[in-house]
Amino acid sequence: MEPVWDDDGISAAFASAFEDWATGAGGEVVEDSDGRLRAEFGARDEQMMTGVGVYEANGRHMLRFETVREELELKMLTRFEVADDQLIVQSDKGSRTFSFDVGDGEWRVEKYPP
Repeated sequence: MEPVWDDDGISAAFASAFEDWATGAGGEVVEDSDGRLRAEFGARDEQMMTGVGVYEANGRHMLRFETVREELELKMLTRFEVADDQLIVQSDKGSRTFSFDVGDGEWRVEKYPP
């Protein structure tokens, strides 16, 4: 896994992989500024409209995931991997993992003891 953040904010590697993942899966990057990156995926048969992004707030690195029915905000997720239609973001110690597969609309959060 690679770092989401670097000394200047969102890493160039994450920004590039995130944009490729979003646009390749039929989404659109709707915000790309210092410290914020967000994509939206329109509603389809398999899933409702979904937004996912990362940002920095009060010195913390955050991930935000939202649908019409759900909102989820996770702190301190700092490493990522992109595999096909799936974005995986994980904490440094691997104690928390968020994954979202755009292809089938499935997402999950896993928490392991540190």
